[in-house]
Amino acid sequence: MDNNLNPQGVPQQPVQPQYIPQQPVEPQAQYVPQQPVEPQAQYVPQQPYVPQAQYIPQQPYVPQPQYVPQQPYVPQPQNIPPQMGPDGKLIYKPLDKRLIKSCRHKAEKRWYRRLFVLNILIIVIAIAYFFYSMDENKKYYDNMVDYYTATIEEAQNKSENGNDQDTGDSAEKKENDKKESLEDKINDMPENLEYLIAIIFTAIAIPFIVSYAYAQYRSMSVRITEKNYPEIYAIVEEFAQKLGMKRVPKVYMVQGNGVLNAFSSFIPFRQYIEIYADLLEVAYREHHDMDTIRFIIAHEMSHIYLKHATMHYYYGMMFSQAIPILGPTASRAREYSCDRLAQLLSGSDGIDAMMTLIAGIHLYKQVDKIDYLQNALSVNGFFVFCYNLVCSHPIMTKRILALNDPMKRSGQLY
Repeated sequence: MDNNLNPQGVPQQPVQPQYIPQQPVEPQAQYVPQQPVEPQAQYVPQQPYVPQAQYIPQQPYVPQPQYVPQQPYVPQPQNIPPQMGPDGKLIYKPLDKRLIKSCRHKAEKRWYRRLFVLNILIIVIAIAYFFYSMDENKKYYDNMVDYYTATIEEAQNKSENGNDQDTGDSAEKKENDKKESLEDKINDMPENLEYLIAIIFTAIAIPFIVSYAYAQYRSMSVRITEKNYPEIYAIVEEFAQKLGMKRVPKVYMVQGNGVLNAFSSFIPFRQYIEIYADLLEVAYREHHDMDTIRFIIAHEMSHIYLKHATMHYYYGMMFSQAIPILGPTASRAREYSCDRLAQLLSGSDGIDAMMTLIAGIHLYKQVDKIDYLQNALSVNGFFVFCYNLVCSHPIMTKRILALNDPMKRSGQLY
């Protein structure tokens, strides 16, 4: 059966497909596979830029030894046994200079330098004052020349004319008038000239004054020698060798009429020591205390060794040492230095020697030292300070506390 016939047998027209307009084809974007989305870090505002220190590689750690604070140096006596000399005498080895230097008070040299500078200033000021007042000095000089010229002329006229006119009371009155006139001239001397004359006269007179005093002590004392008080002389000789002295200083014993004292002094190019007889009794009478005498002699020989008892040392502070407070302060420093060196020389603490000056030569052994030292700590106050300030030697409480100091530090000056 023909497929182009409908059921009624009528041929069918071919069915044309209906035209449907197509939509324009839009070009599609080429597929590009997307990269996986990575999570972005949250924005954090940055801090302002600060330059950093350059990196320096560190050295490997090396453990350091633990710091241990050092104790202050304490001079210890050198227990070196003496040797026997060819003449049978003991020969002692000189002490270490470092030991001796450590005994000096820390402020002694400083105070001497201050007094030395002040001494120079006093002399310079006196000379400057003299030249500043030269017109006044010249006027005074002319008046003195006129006075002496008139006096000489009057004496010549008197000798030519004879003494007939001036007799009895009139001559005596004229002579008294001349004396009074001369005294007035001297009293009218300018002040600056007085100062300069005093300085020059003192500088010239010092050698004569100390030599006169030495002559007095030498003529009224007993010199300690190998035959007179040989035990004392042996101590002096021992200390001279330990200090390296080229010459053993002369030591004299003088009657002090109950005064307990010893001192070192000087004459030009020589030093000597004076010990009062009452002080030497502690070595020869009831106590037979040679340790105390050893300390006293060592103290005085320390003054000689440290140049305190020399002419040039005295000239260096001749005028400035008279200034209140300054001069005594320097003197106290010197005493502390000699106390410490005396401990080194004698091997004694020196407290008994100080007790002889406080309690006397008969009772000093009865003093309880521990109790005294405890009470000495409470001796203070404003007036104690003032009294110590003007003393040439430290007050006994401060001095004994310094001697008892186990660290051997410098004593208190104030």
